[in-house]
This record gives sequence, C-alpha cells and structure tokens, in this order.
Amino acid sequence: VNFVGELGWELHHPIEYQNHIFDALMAAGAEFGLKPFGIRAMDAMRLEKSYRLVGTELSIEYAALESGLHRFVHLNKGDFKGQRQLAEWQERGFANAMVTLEVHDTTDADAIGGNPIMTEDGTVIGRATSGGYGFRLGKSLALAMVRPDLAAPGTKLMIDVLDQRLPVTVLEDSPFDPDNARLRA
Repeated sequence: VNFVGELGWELHHPIEYQNHIFDALMAAGAEFGLKPFGIRAMDAMRLEKSYRLVGTELSIEYAALESGLHRFVHLNKGDFKGQRQLAEWQERGFANAMVTLEVHDTTDADAIGGNPIMTEDGTVIGRATSGGYGFRLGKSLALAMVRPDLAAPGTKLMIDVLDQRLPVTVLEDSPFDPDNARLRA
C-alpha cells in the first residue's frame, strides 16, 4: 500500500509505542536528513502520480472503469453482482474518463476539486475531482473527469479556478516517475 509513489512502509503497532517508534525512526534517519511531513505533502505527491483518492476520484458517482481502474476489474474472472450490467455499460461507452491535467498560467491558486472543465469555447465537459501543486514537477495539477472523447494526452482544455479561466493540457497518467522506478527502488 502506498499513497505517494515512493518507497516506504506502513507501520502497524500498538498505539502506546507510537512516540517511541517515531523518535527511534527520526534518530535513525537524522544522518540522511529525514524530516516528518504531513497530509498536504502527501496529497501533492499523489497528484503527481495520478493516484485516485477514495471519496473524490473513487466514489459511487463513477464506475471503477471510468476512474481508470481497468487493471482491477476483470469481467471474465468469475461471476459477481452487476457483472452483466457493467459489461453492457462498457460496450455502450462510459460518460466519463479520469485524466491528469497540467494547469497553465496559475499565479497564486491551484484547482482544489469541483472546478468545471471546459472546451475552449466554454462548453462544460467535466469537473476536477482534486488538484494542487506538484512540488517535484514544479507544476499545478488536477485530476478530473471529462468526456472520453476529450481524454487523450495532449488535449487542450480550460479550467475555472477562482473565476479565472485557465488553459490545461491532458497529461499521461503518472507524470512523476511513470515507470515506478522510485517505488520499486
């Protein structure tokens, strides 16, 4: 399980050991410049990896296939509830596709989710589900659901951030370390 696309571990332990473990880890990592970081840093890192978040990109509002979870959904692997309906839906085509966007011309605000995504003529074709600044890439990013016909990498669209219409470009998934070399280090 990894939320940020970096080599790491989750530690599960009795809560009464929390402070001792934290202090021991910080002491052991001091010579490497180890520093604690918080949820906003984690969120920025997940955006750079195009990782979906439960409750925003992964919700009952969208099918798993719309959210880009194709590798986890196998229509030919045993029976499950909704299998026939999902296959029919896939055949008809989904209304949405999850994309990663680079937001251009930002000055002091990033998308945060809920922002409308539009064509250059102002036609609304989706919405950002989350967004923020990717510090490792030095770019403003957003994850968004858009019409599938406008989801190809390189597609130019617009986003509304604080009543400013800004240009965006659809990126390949996982713009930071797309081959997961750091995750598998």
